[in-house]
Amino acid sequence: MEWKQLSQTWHFVEKWAVEKPDHEAIVYDDRRITWAEFRIEMDLVARAYLDIGIEKGDRVALIAMACPEFLTTYMAAGKVGAVWLGISPKFSLDELRFIIEDSQPTVLISLRRYLDADLAENLKTLSKEFPFLKKILVIGEPVEGCESFQTFVQRDRTHLESPLELRAKEISRTDAALLMYTSGSTGKPKGVLHTHRSIIENIKVEVKHFSFEGDMRMLCHFPINHVAADVEVCVGAIMAGGTMVLMDRFDPAESLEVVQRERITALGQIPAMFLLQFKSPNFSPEKFATVRQFIWAGSAAPSIMVKVLSGIAQATGATLITGYGSTEVCGFVTYTEPGDGPEVLLRTAGRIAEPFELKIVGPDRKELPDGTVGEIVVRGPFLMKGYFNNPDATSRVLDEEGWYYTSDLARRDERGYIHIAGRSTEMFKSGGENVYPREVEDAIETHPAVLFASVISVPHEIFQEVGWAYVMTNPGQEVSEKELHGVCKEKLANFKVPKRFFVRPMLPLLPNGKVDKVALRKEAEGTSKMSD
Repeated sequence: MEWKQLSQTWHFVEKWAVEKPDHEAIVYDDRRITWAEFRIEMDLVARAYLDIGIEKGDRVALIAMACPEFLTTYMAAGKVGAVWLGISPKFSLDELRFIIEDSQPTVLISLRRYLDADLAENLKTLSKEFPFLKKILVIGEPVEGCESFQTFVQRDRTHLESPLELRAKEISRTDAALLMYTSGSTGKPKGVLHTHRSIIENIKVEVKHFSFEGDMRMLCHFPINHVAADVEVCVGAIMAGGTMVLMDRFDPAESLEVVQRERITALGQIPAMFLLQFKSPNFSPEKFATVRQFIWAGSAAPSIMVKVLSGIAQATGATLITGYGSTEVCGFVTYTEPGDGPEVLLRTAGRIAEPFELKIVGPDRKELPDGTVGEIVVRGPFLMKGYFNNPDATSRVLDEEGWYYTSDLARRDERGYIHIAGRSTEMFKSGGENVYPREVEDAIETHPAVLFASVISVPHEIFQEVGWAYVMTNPGQEVSEKELHGVCKEKLANFKVPKRFFVRPMLPLLPNGKVDKVALRKEAEGTSKMSD
């Protein structure tokens, strides 16, 4: 495979449409789409974009979840030089307004319904408020003032075949291709802008480290506004020529059935997703019999998760892989190695992949020696172009030498493996001492009854800030605050021990499966006021 010739994401759709036209590319419910069909659908959408008047650099927005239109609209945007962005149908009208106003897409494509929600009124409102939207296309039942996506795309546009080929030749690997809005947990979301180059340079390294091959079958149930869906899972499968099995939501029980029925070979998830699957009544190790790669990131893995997956891997020969990355770096940039044991998988996020660069720096941005906690700084062709229409925010995190300052804290050991300590925004001072929540969470999760823990800081009249721990237990197990306090006293300095423990059967989760610490902070604020 000549990577230099395949310089844009949609090139791979064309490659596999020629080399393996009848191989399954996309599976969604009862729909099975081959690579040849994928290319036909991509080109239909691309010609529709030209008919609307989309120019290079224009934005195309899709309100949906993981479905075939996610991939056809995304790849087609790249072919005409447009920038694609996915938006969650779970977003409120105000959240939609912010993203639409900030990104100013030329065309908006949307589901009519998602689960029990009818999106028609939101679409009518957006149409009235934002005149820059040249076209709103609806997937599903018609909406007044909007056109049917299916009908519009299927129109005869053979006269645009030559203009499409000419436009495609104008696209450069350094052109912007993907816009993803961050969660905005510390303020308004920022649009992260990636190019064809940053996506491909990252994922060709991922394909190697994950051992992706043409017969791979990968499950995608992440939201389409998330880097996991937009890059790591789907572009990984597209570049490898595998099959993407899509689900429009994460359901623990249903996902287990899909993994088994569709013979999934690569399963990448947030740790919370694995844990919820383990808690499902229909879980059994046999559900994962076909999986060759178990992959996770986004948060540290609890010991019970690694124990269960290690047991499955011993029986099947599967590989367990974790690493570190973010939206701004277009996915993973560090990886563990095949054969790394449970302790390595539990305590580290692997080491930087060649040819990427990583260093740990202090507040003065000078490099720190191994073993010292500092900020993770990375450099490489995977980096975002910048924050969309936000040069000030971009300059705060990207320096003139091309280093990206992540705000994530870690230490590096003698093997080059990094040990994540948490976000710099999550670190807090208790009595003048630095407390890293991830270290405290690790200690709590050593208790056999604990599935996972989440530690946040709350104000304190004497110590300035103290930690509160929210703990989720294993199914059918219990643990007392006294026991958890004892575990922490044994393993941590006194200033790191949380002052309160809240034991729950479930913690609030974000759509990507991470613990929603914003929700926990709001709850803690309310609890503090009640106790005043």
